[in-house]
Amino acid sequence: MTEQVFHTVWMPLQTRFYRMAFYMLESEADAKDAVQELYLKLWNLRDHLEMIGNPSAYGTMLLKNLCIDRIRRARPTEEPDEAAALEAPPDTALENRERLREVRKAIEGLPPTQKHLLQLRVFEGLSYEEIAQKTGLSPLNIRVQVSLARKKLKQSL
Repeated sequence: MTEQVFHTVWMPLQTRFYRMAFYMLESEADAKDAVQELYLKLWNLRDHLEMIGNPSAYGTMLLKNLCIDRIRRARPTEEPDEAAALEAPPDTALENRERLREVRKAIEGLPPTQKHLLQLRVFEGLSYEEIAQKTGLSPLNIRVQVSLARKKLKQSL
């Protein structure tokens, strides 16, 4: 694909891509960065873009994945640890540490399936569809199991 064809086909979609990125990322700077990253990716794929029948749909799919990656990178993925509990003022550090132990004990008391699904959903931040792909369970079953796990945690805490 030549530079002229690239500008004719892909550049008019820039406003649409920006609006979508802004909707997903809720930040003007992040949306601009995501669109720029999209165009870099498209330019690097320019030799294969001639086969694309619907540039708008293809670009939207790529941009959606780029935005999801940005959101995941911004989300904390680690479990709360004792160091975080100790960062609190001294009078509440002991209470936080004790509460953290109670939560961990309650999670350990869950059935293995519910424990695993809760960890995938809460600590790894996976969607129900991603968990379904990973585990082979239906998204509805996963929602029910995660809901039951949360209910049991509330009862035990």
